[in-house]
Amino acid sequence: MLSYQLELSFSPVNELINSLHTYLCKSWHKRIDLGPDWTQNVHASLSSEFADQLEQTGIDLEWKLLHLLAYVSPNKNSVEDFLSWLQKLTLGELYAVLSPYVQTFPEDFGAVRNRQHRMLSEWNEVYFKHIDPGIVTALRAEAEEKTGWGGFEAYEKAAALTNGFCFEPVNGLEKLVLIPHYHFQPGNIFYSYGSLTLCHYASRIWPHSEEEDEPSLQLYRLLRSLSEKSRLRILHFLRSEPRTFIEVVRHLGISKGITHDHIFNLRCAGLLNVHVVGETVSTYSLRVERIQQIEQGLFDYLGMNPSLLSNRVNEIVSPSNEC
Repeated sequence: MLSYQLELSFSPVNELINSLHTYLCKSWHKRIDLGPDWTQNVHASLSSEFADQLEQTGIDLEWKLLHLLAYVSPNKNSVEDFLSWLQKLTLGELYAVLSPYVQTFPEDFGAVRNRQHRMLSEWNEVYFKHIDPGIVTALRAEAEEKTGWGGFEAYEKAAALTNGFCFEPVNGLEKLVLIPHYHFQPGNIFYSYGSLTLCHYASRIWPHSEEEDEPSLQLYRLLRSLSEKSRLRILHFLRSEPRTFIEVVRHLGISKGITHDHIFNLRCAGLLNVHVVGETVSTYSLRVERIQQIEQGLFDYLGMNPSLLSNRVNEIVSPSNEC
């Protein structure tokens, strides 16, 4: 039976890159938990020259290689040490550290590396070094704590931590590395490098609310995701077997764009399993265990014991022996 090794990893460099990824990924600015105000505030702090540079920067093969460099670097426990290491790498050393995982490289890779180094260095100076240090501390603690999770197969543990991403064991996949992130929540980012897959998953670490009765973002997202009839139809359609995106579109009879938005909301609520083969989402299925958590999550928020409530309800509705 095919299987793979699971590793939990985190370094400040991961979140440095992830925060910049979040800023660059314009299609997600309205979806991130930080909200569109975060992007606007960061943009206002940038020089016009740097803002223009980032405006012209896409998330492509170069970006995929940057995530891999952050993983393989021996100097990733410090942002400054990583940037120094990246700058000093010769072109031959660049190919040497990456070639076990990839065979395709950008043209003029040395110039690409220099551009990435300048971009990350300036991003660190104007933004990342000023974030709440508690974010990095919490992410490191998340990786350390979840490493200690026992009693799970790699496949099951990965699905639980990523809120439903099921990385299917396939020929060639030897290691899956899970890296918690903060800025890009509720999204997950994953890249396949042949024998290695890196998945940056939403850590579900959020700022503490000042309101005592504020529901957790996780609970709020879960309940809100059920507010559309089409989303309930999707859950019903997926109840018996995995389905492709096109099958869901045909079943609903609505546009791909609207269907994608519905699936996105259900996925972020943890109600769907997302079956991943390589870098491709193959199918979706119903995540039954999350359905079972809806009632308990709501009772926990209300501070009520469902078992005691059930007993009281039974007393009220039980038939009386009196005439």
